Amino acid sequence: MRTLSPPPDSVLDPDGRRPRTGSYRGPLPPVDLGPLGHGPLFRLARHKRWLWGTLISDELLLGFAAVDLGYAANAFAFALDRTAKRLLADRSVLGAPFCVRIGERTEEGCEARFERGRELVRVTRPVGSPAYEVEVALGALRIEARLDTTAAPPPLSAVVELAPNGVGTTQKRTLLAGSGGGSIGDRPFSLDGALGGLDYSNGYPPRHTVWKWCFLLGRALSGERIGLNLVEGFVGEPECAVWIGDELHPLAEGRFELDRKDPLAPWRIRTADAAVQLEFEPAGAHRERTNLGLIASHFVQVAGHFRGTVAPPGRAPLELDGVPGVAEDQDMLW
Repeated sequence: MRTLSPPPDSVLDPDGRRPRTGSYRGPLPPVDLGPLGHGPLFRLARHKRWLWGTLISDELLLGFAAVDLGYAANAFAFALDRTAKRLLADRSVLGAPFCVRIGERTEEGCEARFERGRELVRVTRPVGSPAYEVEVALGALRIEARLDTTAAPPPLSAVVELAPNGVGTTQKRTLLAGSGGGSIGDRPFSLDGALGGLDYSNGYPPRHTVWKWCFLLGRALSGERIGLNLVEGFVGEPECAVWIGDELHPLAEGRFELDRKDPLAPWRIRTADAAVQLEFEPAGAHRERTNLGLIASHFVQVAGHFRGTVAPPGRAPLELDGVPGVAEDQDMLW
């Protein structure tokens, strides 16, 4: 099992030619890939950046994202009623490249935003502040919230090389303290006491990139706070981890079993070493499909609940039942 090192002061070696690969306990340094020396056409076609976030209360599971594809911009947001097990809102929008900005910083100074007319997804963290500010206005969904890091465990960061000529950087934050509120149409809701998470990614992935991913936040049956991030493909094992209270434990790469024709059927999720054994019960799905020949995507992000066991090395297994989160199936030609 890999160990987690303190994060480096730069994502690239001093000569700027190679990424400082590894899994790190702590935040990414500013992600500046310019020294790699790729030309403008390469950067336009291959540079991808996004910030995804979630806020989970007893009532709702909210998901939102701003995505910079280089040649286009994308944002989406959805709201799942956890009791009724159905989506109350689901909106996705495309825009020109100037509609989006995903900055180089993940902590203080973080800026991620998509704006097209009155539709927006914005996540910022002012310098000197312990909290991220979240603002979403997409379709019927409105969110104005804070995600406080003060009592949160450390983030997980990873830097990897991706063939051909690629690099991936990512940071995952879990168990952030949510506050604020919003509305779905004329239905208001509170996010005071909610849990939040953030996923920042920035790099040059392969033109054809495939992955499956899950992210959950809640409490084990023992009462302990738990957050989990697993992926199969793309960045792989370096970003797989579980947070238990204030502790961060690395995990082996994920393994996902699902019916791609029916993503609302149950999923089975485990790790390559079987330390994680989960069943995922979907409740609602955000879907995007594009086929423009040179650019095509199959993207399904499913919200629901997890049950099963998580047993990081050196700890007794934790039992989960009804822990909320998302699972995702992506196949991108970009």
